Amino acid sequence: MLVDTAVWAWIGALAMGAGTIPPLWAWFSRSSETGESHTVYYATLAGVTGIAALAYLLMALGFGTLSAAAGELDLVRYVDWLLTTPLLLLYLGLLARPSRRVLAGLIGVDVVIIAGGISASATTGTVSWVAFGIAGAAYLGLVYGLLVSLPRSASAEGDRVRAVFGTLRNITVVLWTLYPIVWLLAPTGFGLLTTTTEMLVFVYLDIVSKVGFVAVAVMGADALDSLGADRDEFAVDAADPSAEEHTTVLGDD
Repeated sequence: MLVDTAVWAWIGALAMGAGTIPPLWAWFSRSSETGESHTVYYATLAGVTGIAALAYLLMALGFGTLSAAAGELDLVRYVDWLLTTPLLLLYLGLLARPSRRVLAGLIGVDVVIIAGGISASATTGTVSWVAFGIAGAAYLGLVYGLLVSLPRSASAEGDRVRAVFGTLRNITVVLWTLYPIVWLLAPTGFGLLTTTTEMLVFVYLDIVSKVGFVAVAVMGADALDSLGADRDEFAVDAADPSAEEHTTVLGDD
């Protein structure tokens, strides 16, 4: 990794590490004060920035770069996204409480997007653009789910939950839409950005979309009170068919 890109990777590692502190602090302080830890919620948030911090540390140390047909591929970056973007979607799901099928579908589409990005970055020519197109089409499906399917479920959870969910959802949709634009401008696409500039922009987007997401989620943690402590199941128990049917209607109508 070039020295300049390593500097930005170190900045990313430090920012992500700092972003892991608020959810951990809120988790333990809330548990000691009220006895309600909301473990799953805070652990999910800490996982997002914690994994990203480790990924950027590896990139800063020069690990995780592979030689591909299109040049050097920062595989660790895509592994980071493959692990952290589903966690961000999971947190939105924990707030909105859609059916398991809806959330699993969104996460599955997200995995297709990341896999398409890896393929597009590792190849050249027609294959690269086809992979990018598949990832782009999958992203449109994900955006539809975030803008239509999940809000229907969130509306059933109360005004405060709906407000926090809406803010986090909007952060996600707006910022995630910028990633493919950067890919197009970077050496992977039309080559209008240098490798260093590409790294700078990705670090910035990652910090805002992850640390920013976590910060807003922690500040809106009062919304968790209406959801109940440590309820890590957004859909009902499968043993209750009638209740499961009701939850599915909320998520899918």
